[in-house]
Amino acid sequence: MLRLLRLISYPQLRASWGRALLVVGGIATGVSLIVALNVLNTSVLENFRRSMALVAGPADLQVTLGLGEVGFPEDTVATVAADPDVDVAVPLVRGTVALANDPTAVLQLFGTDLTMSDRLPRYDVEVEGRRQSARQAANDMVADPRSVLIPRAIAGTHGIRVGSEITVSTPRGIHSLVVRGLLNPTGLAAAFGGRLAIMDLAAAQQFLDKEGRIDQIDVVLEPGADREAVERRLSATLSSHLTVARPSQRAVVYESVLASVQAMLSGLSLLCLIAGAYIVYNTTSTAFVERALTMAQLRFVGADERQLFRLLLCETFILGVVGAALGEAYGLALAYLLRGSLGVGFNTIFQLRFPLDGIRADVVAQAGIMALGVLTAVVASYSAAVRVRKLDPLEVLRRASVTQTLGPRRSARLVMAWLAMITLSALAFGAEIAFKSFEWGNVGSTLWNASVFVIAVPLVAWAARRLQRLLPRVFGAEGRFAADSILRAPTRAGVTVAAISGVVTASLTLASLSQSFQASVRDYVAKAIGGDLVVSAVTTEGGWLETPIPDDLRAEIAAVPGVQRVEELRALPGQPYRDRRIGILAVSDGLLDTEHLPARWYRRGDPAHAAAAVRAGEGANISLSLADWSGLDVGDQITLETPTGALTLPIVGVVPEYTSDRGTVIVGRRLFVERWQDHTVSRFMVFTQPESDLTTVRHGILARTAGRFQLKVDPLREAVAYITGKIREAFGFTDAIQLLITIVTAAGIFDLLLSAIAERRREIALWRVIGATDAAVRRSILIESGTLGAFGVIVGAALGYVSSAIWVLINYRYLLGFFLDFHFAYFSALVSFCMVVLMALAAGYGAARAATRQTILDGIRLE
Repeated sequence: MLRLLRLISYPQLRASWGRALLVVGGIATGVSLIVALNVLNTSVLENFRRSMALVAGPADLQVTLGLGEVGFPEDTVATVAADPDVDVAVPLVRGTVALANDPTAVLQLFGTDLTMSDRLPRYDVEVEGRRQSARQAANDMVADPRSVLIPRAIAGTHGIRVGSEITVSTPRGIHSLVVRGLLNPTGLAAAFGGRLAIMDLAAAQQFLDKEGRIDQIDVVLEPGADREAVERRLSATLSSHLTVARPSQRAVVYESVLASVQAMLSGLSLLCLIAGAYIVYNTTSTAFVERALTMAQLRFVGADERQLFRLLLCETFILGVVGAALGEAYGLALAYLLRGSLGVGFNTIFQLRFPLDGIRADVVAQAGIMALGVLTAVVASYSAAVRVRKLDPLEVLRRASVTQTLGPRRSARLVMAWLAMITLSALAFGAEIAFKSFEWGNVGSTLWNASVFVIAVPLVAWAARRLQRLLPRVFGAEGRFAADSILRAPTRAGVTVAAISGVVTASLTLASLSQSFQASVRDYVAKAIGGDLVVSAVTTEGGWLETPIPDDLRAEIAAVPGVQRVEELRALPGQPYRDRRIGILAVSDGLLDTEHLPARWYRRGDPAHAAAAVRAGEGANISLSLADWSGLDVGDQITLETPTGALTLPIVGVVPEYTSDRGTVIVGRRLFVERWQDHTVSRFMVFTQPESDLTTVRHGILARTAGRFQLKVDPLREAVAYITGKIREAFGFTDAIQLLITIVTAAGIFDLLLSAIAERRREIALWRVIGATDAAVRRSILIESGTLGAFGVIVGAALGYVSSAIWVLINYRYLLGFFLDFHFAYFSALVSFCMVVLMALAAGYGAARAATRQTILDGIRLE
């Protein structure tokens, strides 16, 4: 086999190096995106685990409410510390602050009880590079509640030194703090990408508007204590709504939260590998068929057909290995470039800050991806090798070329196979709905997209017969020549159309998913919430959700001339329910009015009764996503764990809502303050008087709060644009998939046309002999390439519409939990059409020049 590779394969691969590069590039393209997304997934999880471990420090156990995003009473610390096996119970509170002169310099502020000078060394915190200085800094911070420790990197960027005063924007407004020390990126200070500040507990509670509340308790046990026994005792002693668990268990829970996005990314990246398989199949099919003459000659001189069959597969295996290796390298580079975009996507979907300060790869997973790429290359070329193996050598020598034809029987078999695949795909989607399993959704999507490859060939054969009448009428003899070329090789043309339509389908699906998300949230904010101006903090806690601000600002805003009324909205992600992370949305009475709601906003429940019950604190609305996965409906009851104990409310309505990916419970503002003990607001919705000028009112609000708060006061239209812009950023990583349109279109059509020209070189030469000009030959090839590109886009747009509807209305619900309204990306479809046709014409132009470059005598010479 090595001798055959050296004597036969190597010279022929060198002679057709462009086609060999297409095989390598097809595999590299598919592997690279899978590698990139896998590396990014691994990096997010590893960075998150590391941050969780650093925050836990020496803790053996942690006490939280849910995942630690909802605070609980501080007096719980005394109960925990009273256990005989507890060495120390460390209370922690955390929140988001930013430098007032640079709102993009966002810090995670941690507050802990520093009255014992050994607190910071326990968390491996180094101040000025010496452990002794950490103890001294702790003592200084207890003496002055305005003291803070900030990262050395932030200090260096902004010219801050020890002893300097800095102005920070907090949930309680703008405050001046004194820098008592600079944190080296070790231990706790290395968590969250090193963007972490530390204060004394009491001071942090005041600045974060969390007086009397904490977010977690780190429990350090006595040496030799039985951790499981202490965990059982604390669970029995503390309120039932609190969770006592090891730090590693909390990380596992967060990993399950991220699993849905990982599954979605895996499904999308698999589409790219399918597109790569299209390129490999098309390229190897044309290459093997062109080499059929050589294979026939070898068989006449004694070569074994099975050995030649293995030779073809061995060639593809080697090219697949090279492509997978290049794809691995390119994927790592792509992961590095996309890390910021994917981080924004995670932050937007989950309203959390996911640190992504470096990329990390799982060696075993990367080896598996490369093996999958090589296997894809071999499988994609297998049918082409089988077809060449079955050819009659004498017939091949007689004809000197092999044309791929499609008989009625084979066409019928392909149609039946397509029907079987879409039936299995529909069954998979049915299983996804029945079992609420996104794994079945990925199976259904893969089958649906792969079915394009099967149906494209019969579709092209059907269309070619109609084109034989249409193209000559429009383009004359050049059109007839182009139509005859497509009809003569429908398999090859069909695979090219399938490759184009496949990536167009993937592109339109992603664009429609992003557009549906943006439109659904835009309609929700603009129609279901309303208002003329939106007042919120400049900084965000993660994603699009702004840092909360105090509710006593309501009176100040209401006093501004031109303001008619002010409503409050508090979004609190991280509420635990049935071991899942849902959201709480607390709204003031005016936002519950049903008059301004769109028709059919309440999907279930009586709007008037629901509004009255929520206002009175005697009922709750739930989102469609929560109702779907939990099985709850109007008339059922829902029990929530709050800082003041369990709260049971009847469900009075089911509505669309997008605060949390796994669903939201909507309650009245007064009930929220009473039971969650949270007096902050995420946004004030300002309704102005009819005759008021929005710009004047906006300036009035900013002037009244200037110097005390950093607020943004935006018209509702701009606030909606801000949220939809964040969603657009969340889908930014999909630009890599959009790039496949250009690659697949140019590569696939160029290879198809070069193969067709090589097969028809005698026919083209004879056409030129009888009078066809070079310009006419080139026009016919341009017509052929443009027709294939346009047909691929049309098929892709039709299949993309169905695929988009499946993803928006089914898959996305079970992957991420959001119930979206379907909005097809018509503009993206138009852009795809123009781009693909232009790329097809460009590829056709290159092939046309190659066709007219050969001399007529070379074209009519017989082998």
